Order: sequence, then structure tokens, then C-alpha cells
Amino acid sequence: MQMRKGKPMLEIEIMPGGRSMEDSPVAEELNELEMEDEDTFAAMAPKGKFTSRSLDPLVKNVNKVLPLFGQDPSYPAVGDTDVLPTDLTRILSMVVEAVSDAVDEGILDPEMNIMLETIRSDQDLMALSGKLEMLSKSREFKKFLSEEMAEEESPGMEEGMDEMEMSPEEEDALLMSRM
Repeated sequence: MQMRKGKPMLEIEIMPGGRSMEDSPVAEELNELEMEDEDTFAAMAPKGKFTSRSLDPLVKNVNKVLPLFGQDPSYPAVGDTDVLPTDLTRILSMVVEAVSDAVDEGILDPEMNIMLETIRSDQDLMALSGKLEMLSKSREFKKFLSEEMAEEESPGMEEGMDEMEMSPEEEDALLMSRM
């Protein structure tokens, strides 16, 4: 028990099903899936000799693109490295997929496609950074992403519910049949 302004304060930890999450039957499975996900992005991470000369503009432009995906634009600076961080690779993969979809839809020019597996040098990072900056300014890409997000947010089941409206008598009959 702790004291707050001279009054005792009780801390309570809420545990679903009376157990901590670590004891949860799905916790181990979730941890395994997270580790697999981490391993996947670690394997995808571009490898090369990357310096802050190219990493700083890359992070700056990643932060310009993140709001288009509804994400917080606060990715931190990255120091010189031989492998891009896994979480940065995850963000870049999200952008790669969206760009690929936009190219397939004819929204973006095929030259805007991004191939993470070809990034091996500062020069490659600078080219990627330039593409990210162009994406952050592209009205067509912004519109494409906002339409995609709107489609994901709209509940698919409820769209057809208007067609399935029941009269009050039908609702009563349905409810009575369930009793």
C-alpha cells in the first residue's frame, strides 16, 4: 500500500480470468508469433554500410510519411549501422506494400516501386529517402491511402444490414424462436 497526500492508496492489478497475462494460455503462443514476426523483419532488413549522412534524411522522410498511415511521426535518429533496425524495416515494408498497391491501381508510376532487397549503400538509402519525400507530397498517394483506410474502417457486415432490415413482427418472431 502506498501513501498519497497522507491517504493510503491501494494499487490493484487487473488480471483477465484471475491470471496475469504471463500465465495466460495464449501468452506463449503470442510471444512465439511476435518472435517469428521480429525474425521475419530482421531477415528483410537491408544490409550494407550505412552512415548518418544517408540515415538522417531517411528518418526525416520516414517521419513525413508516417502520418499518411495514421502513425506518430516520431521515429528516432539512427546511428551508423551495417543493418537497418527491424522496426524501421517494418515501417518501410508497410510503405513498400502501399506503394506496390498504388502502382498496381495506376495511382503511382512504376518507378516509385521500392525494393528493400536492393538497398546496400548510402546511395541506395538516399534514393529511397527521395522516394519517401515524393510520396509524402503526392496528393494522389495521400488520397489513395485515405480511401484504403476508410475501406478498412468501414464494417463489412453492417453494409449489407440495411438490405436485411426486418419488420417488428419478424424481429419478434426471430426472438421468440430463440427462446
